[in-house]
Parts: sequence; structure tokens; C-alpha cells
Amino acid sequence: MNNFQTILVAVFISFFVFGVLVFSGVINIGSGNKNIVRGKVIIWGTLPYSLVGETIRGVNGTSTDLVVDYQEKQPDTYQSELTEAFAQDKGPDLFILPPDMILKNNNFIYKIPYASYSEKNFTNTYIDGANILLSKDGVLGYPLLVDPLVLYFNKNMLSNESLLYPPSSWDELFSFGDKLTKKKSDGSIQESMIALGQYDNVNHARDIISMLLFQSGNSIIERTNTGYRLAIKDAVLSGDLPFEQIIKFFLEFSNPSNTVYSWNRSMPNSFDVFTSGKLAFYIGYASELFKIQSVNPNLSFDVTTIPQTKGSNIKRTYGNMYTLVISKKSKNLTSSFGTANLIIAPDILKELAIEMSIPTANRSLLNIKPQDPYLQTFYNSAIISNTWLDPDQNQTNNIIKELIENSISNKLPIQQAIDKAYNQLDLIVRTNYAK
Repeated sequence: MNNFQTILVAVFISFFVFGVLVFSGVINIGSGNKNIVRGKVIIWGTLPYSLVGETIRGVNGTSTDLVVDYQEKQPDTYQSELTEAFAQDKGPDLFILPPDMILKNNNFIYKIPYASYSEKNFTNTYIDGANILLSKDGVLGYPLLVDPLVLYFNKNMLSNESLLYPPSSWDELFSFGDKLTKKKSDGSIQESMIALGQYDNVNHARDIISMLLFQSGNSIIERTNTGYRLAIKDAVLSGDLPFEQIIKFFLEFSNPSNTVYSWNRSMPNSFDVFTSGKLAFYIGYASELFKIQSVNPNLSFDVTTIPQTKGSNIKRTYGNMYTLVISKKSKNLTSSFGTANLIIAPDILKELAIEMSIPTANRSLLNIKPQDPYLQTFYNSAIISNTWLDPDQNQTNNIIKELIENSISNKLPIQQAIDKAYNQLDLIVRTNYAK
């Protein structure tokens, strides 16, 4: 859709929501109130106030009777603060959640009925990866920003080996191993091609494995008529089992007998190795750009989209999506809806994206590419970003970590390690998605 169509859809959505609120009695149109969006609306989130606070508070200017208060929370304590606040009926009116916190707060989220916001309008407005917000009961929230996994690469390490471009496919990456991984006389790794194959010292290992599953066409979680199911072991059209293949692929980089061996458990954290100039390729988030620059201002690096599966017609990466949700316990539900619709307006979303230096999930805004070459890569990556509603990321991390370690140590055959992990994940999904 073009910008005019997107704005038109947003207007229609606002009227639909307004109609639902009138019908439900939330808004009394006979009361004589001229300003629907009024009063104080409190918003919680982990996005830095120093970057987005003033932009979010800026919607105050739309009404002299509206006060929007954005409060930044720390990621480590955010969930506990939400749980405690809602238990005491002191929670925020709106709150911003990453994908792994949506299910945990399902009982506090107001689901927007499809009668007021159709699936078609939603999918026309936002990237495909935002479809996880389409539940059987309605829309869970409004996607604001998406932070995609991208491929950072050391320009000097590539040019030293006469390599002009980073790999566009995983198959191509295999041909780089003997050139980019350097070993000392004792066989230990001095410079590495890529950090894969371990868990503790590979940043975002869970998200990288999720990304590879998305690239295979697997959705990890599949929506059904009654709820959701774990799809991680489903076969693809070819009959292959992508989960098993992906785990084997991931482990190849930590197997000393393989030509692509480039990583082991004795090495430092992958981010630290990259910023020290000894790692050719680092899979990291778009939001890590400034951190890389600040840690090592002299590092000669660039960024590109994540390698894809050769010959596949599916392009995917993993994206950490920030979603604005409405509290069903809000004491000012009318203005909460109104404020949410003000924040998802294209001009506000654009400003949030500029402040955070990561893309929005809005299709029309992603269609307008920025001049900055880094941001162009981030925007292209956002378009192909997928994510999933992890019921409990701490448990999931521990399960996948155990799977990787059981396989590396040969404590269990890979198939048995996968079966064990699947059964554990399935139990978490069935337990949490049944709520």
C-alpha cells in the first residue's frame, strides 16, 4: 500500500475501534465530551527514555486534555514489575513488549476484536513477521519496531584473502573457511571465520537457530483453531526434517574434523572476538551497530543481510519485534485506545525508528529506504524478519543449550538429543498456550 492508503486504513481502524467502544458502553457519546482522548495514559517499556521518551510524550500535543507518561523499565525486572503492578491494579494503560513477554502477559492484554480490526487490514499494514500477533481471539497489539539479525563482517579480513563480498548463502560460507580461519602451531584458533557451533559464547544462539528454522520454512509455533502447537519437528514439502538438519549444520563449525571448524568453547564471547578484529563474520542485531563502533572505533567493518539457503524461494531472518499492547485493566480504556492509535501513526513511527536507528514494522515506511547504507540493510532485513511467541525464553534457552551440549559431547546421539529437547519444548508450549 502507498502512504495514503496506509493512513486511510489507520483512520478506518480508529473508527472501528471507536464504534466497538461506543457499543460496549466504554464511550458515552451522549455525555457531551468533545475530547475522547483525554486524561492521563501511562506507558511502560524497555526502550530507552533518552531516545523515545519525548517522541511518545509528544502525542500530548494532540489534545490539551491528554497527558502521556512514558516510563522506562529495566529488562531484567520488567516482567516482575508488570506482574506485581497488575496484581495491585496499578499497572500501565499501555505497555511495550518483546515477543517472549507477550504470552506471559496474555491475561493482561486487551485483544482487539477482528470485527474492529480485520486480519486483512493488519496484514496489509505490517510485515509478515507481525502475524504472530493475530490470535484466535483478536489482535494482540500494534507492532512498533523490529530489530533484525544481520551479518556484520570484518572488511580487512576479507580483503586480505582477496574476498570481495561477504557470502549471500550458507553454501558460499563453506568455501571461505580455509581462508578466514587461522590456526596457531598448536592447532588453536587465532582468527575465526564465524561464531557458530557452541551456545554459551555465541551471542544470540537461540535466535540464530530460530532464524535457520524460519529459512527452512518452519514456523516453530503454528496457530490452530483451538490455540497453538509446536511445529519445530514438522517435515517440509521435500520430506526433510529441518530441525535435525539445522542442528547438524550448526554443530559443524565446532567440529575440529570439519573444514569449516572455526569455533570452540574455550573462545571468548563472539561479540568480543569480533570487536577485537579476530572474527570475520558476526551475527548480531541491528541495534548493536553503535555498540560495535564505540567498543572499537578503528574496526573496519560493514553489515549485510543474513546469508540464505541456496536455491530457496524463502528469505528470512530473525527479528526482535517491539509491540504496543493495551491493558484490559486500564482505568482509561478509551484514551488508551486513542493514544495507541496516535502512536502508530506513520509520522510517530518514523520518528521512533529514527531515534532508535532500527526499522518499523510498517510496510509503507519500510518502502521508503533511507540514504544511510547501514539503515538500508536494516530496512531490507526488517522486511524478511520473523519471530515467535516464546512462552518462556529462559526455559527455551536452557533446553536448546542442553541439546547443543549433549550433541557436542556425544552424551546423547543427535536424534535422541533432539527428541528430548522437542518433548521439553512441547510441554512448555502446551502448558502456556493452553492458558
